[in-house]
Amino acid sequence: MIQGNIIRYGAMPVPFAALWSAEQGGMHVAHCPHVNHLALCDVDRRGEGKPIFGKPHMGRQRMLIVNDLCDLCAKPLKSRTKVSLSHAREVVSGAEGMTVMQVEPMVHKDCARICVEHCPSLKRDIRNGTLFVRQVLNHRHQVALLTAAAVEEFTGERRAGCAGHAKVELLRWKDRDLNWLTGGSSS
Repeated sequence: MIQGNIIRYGAMPVPFAALWSAEQGGMHVAHCPHVNHLALCDVDRRGEGKPIFGKPHMGRQRMLIVNDLCDLCAKPLKSRTKVSLSHAREVVSGAEGMTVMQVEPMVHKDCARICVEHCPSLKRDIRNGTLFVRQVLNHRHQVALLTAAAVEEFTGERRAGCAGHAKVELLRWKDRDLNWLTGGSSS
């Protein structure tokens, strides 16, 4: 069932970038309008089959990150509290100092609440203590260019310099916890 940009699988809301089982196995090289470059692309059959939580559709993932859209509802993140739900750890990045580089698109705070309540992948990460909740204050995006060997591994076609996943680089953030996200304490 589709409500706005959100498709539900049964009662479960499915992130916009989630890969669906009908989209598996069709990865190919094509022009990606979101990065204006040749890129790895999945076939587009959103909503067909079963959602594969934790595995993004290449084109939708790039679209969300490059255009600053929410991973759940695909609406603009601008002027709203931006949240990162990721496994990515802080790293030192040259002149920027500490950064976080992640492939997971960001979400609105209210959408993040829905995600942690329903997503089986995030529930597992919460149980395992591997999920970082961050309020994002400043970020930018980057797009990885893949080697010919990597493109060949995914598509069977040997071609260098194709775009892969987009990445969000967090430049400033506040570490938060599930209580902050779900409306508990304001820590």
